[in-house]
Amino acid sequence: MAKRLWQAVVARLGDDSAEWCLSRRTSILLFFLPFAVAVAALAAIPFRGAFRVLANEDGLAEWGQFVFLLVLIPVYARLSVALWRQGPRPVGLLYGFAALAVMFVVGEEISWGQRIFGWLTPDQLVDLNNQGETNVHNIGTLLKVFNLVVMGIALVAVVLPMLRWTLWRDRARSVAGYALVPPAVLIPAFGMEFSYRAIRLLVLPTPRYTITKLSEIAELSFYFGLVAFGLLAWRAIVDGRRPSAQDVPTGSQPTRR
Repeated sequence: MAKRLWQAVVARLGDDSAEWCLSRRTSILLFFLPFAVAVAALAAIPFRGAFRVLANEDGLAEWGQFVFLLVLIPVYARLSVALWRQGPRPVGLLYGFAALAVMFVVGEEISWGQRIFGWLTPDQLVDLNNQGETNVHNIGTLLKVFNLVVMGIALVAVVLPMLRWTLWRDRARSVAGYALVPPAVLIPAFGMEFSYRAIRLLVLPTPRYTITKLSEIAELSFYFGLVAFGLLAWRAIVDGRRPSAQDVPTGSQPTRR
């Protein structure tokens, strides 16, 4: 039973990779990279100095998130234009909104320049902001709301590829499907963020330092998933790199170029 289930999962991952025109090597890399980063972070925990460099404020993980977010802005903007032109236009509007939302998150991540230029926090925000910085998401319960939104997006990004290869397996993947349903190989990237947030919410609402800082690794995995999905959607929608009829997995039909 377990062997048949594993074979079915591997087969569906193969079908999904073929649908996205991904090589076996690329699929393996995208699937296992989040695990590799998580293992590296856990291995660094006993070495406090290394762990701080990786996970503290302005550490490698946080600046990695910032870079991923910067990449997302032009990717989402280009997808928005392409989808507006070729349809479906509501999905194009969604990507346009997403580009604006990412621009806002980028500003929040660097406290609108304070983290770079080092200016003082305005007096009006010193007492309101949980970290005493010039941003909105650390005011009151807004950080919890932001985390719940991210958790919800991560959950959707995990569930949709599963539905694609179960309930929707016999449907052709449309342009909207490429724009809205991530590749199955990115499930670990999004699943790591969802799992971390769920554990924090249900089991560890007031964790210690190390568990708190592991959030940076989970967020890095989440933003990596968004960037990888965005670039693959660009390749499929803008560049038209979608499988031809003979390359489509059994049970699917080719999407028109």
